[in-house]
Amino acid sequence: MNNTLFFLLIFPVFMFSQSVSKDSLIKIHKTNNLNQEVLIKLGEEYAAEKDWEKAIYYYDKLVNIDPENSDYLYRLGGTQAAYSEVVNKFRVLSIINSAKKNLIKSASIDTNHIYSRWALVQILTELPKFLGGNKTTALDYSKEIYDISKIHGLLAYYYIYNFQKNEGLILDTEVKIFTEILSNPILFEFNHFNFVVGKLLINTDTSQFNLALRYLNRYLLNYSSADRFSLEEVYYYLAYCNFYLGNNNSLTHLKKSREIALQSQKKNYNLLSKIEELNKLMNL
Repeated sequence: MNNTLFFLLIFPVFMFSQSVSKDSLIKIHKTNNLNQEVLIKLGEEYAAEKDWEKAIYYYDKLVNIDPENSDYLYRLGGTQAAYSEVVNKFRVLSIINSAKKNLIKSASIDTNHIYSRWALVQILTELPKFLGGNKTTALDYSKEIYDISKIHGLLAYYYIYNFQKNEGLILDTEVKIFTEILSNPILFEFNHFNFVVGKLLINTDTSQFNLALRYLNRYLLNYSSADRFSLEEVYYYLAYCNFYLGNNNSLTHLKKSREIALQSQKKNYNLLSKIEELNKLMNL
């Protein structure tokens, strides 16, 4: 597997103030180890640090308290999937199987739970068959997502077709996503989708650059280490859109993109080339 499962951790807004420290939460937990709100927040804190074992520890407690709670099962299954990225090869299969079991149960309990299904789409698409991958079942879950939310379902299909490099279905789905977004330009809780839609709008129709900026700016606003698409990418596309719209901030965005790209340990030379091309246009 490659680095693709960290985005599984898409959770509702938690009611505790963000100023409550992890140490304070641990103290509260010691005095009341059944406080579910504290368990949720501790799981989120450790997941944000990519300390998957500790996050799993607290989410497992939640599931033990309420084993029929679809959100708790989703949190546990999603974190287990993320953890499978970093464990040794002898433990991957058992952890992935546990993740799938919890996510499948979450989806079965809540027939409208998009994100447990989305997590399963990704796992089943990206896992090799001998580890339990199944593209057919991934498509089945995409259909379930589509029945819940048309745009989310289209994005799930789009994800699978891109993974398969099926150019015909990619182009067909892009047209459908574009049409759906123009009729209902919703912004997404799941940040991954904001970037995908923003980039698609840029590539599809230059007249939609202002709409593309809405999605790219939302991605930047909500960006975290869990997001797949890098900051140098989003700053480049922000620079690109703003330049062609005649906005003054385009050069600032491009400078940020170049700076981050050059500092990255894994150089994206294709992106660096695009940055230099856009810089030349700006300086004509």
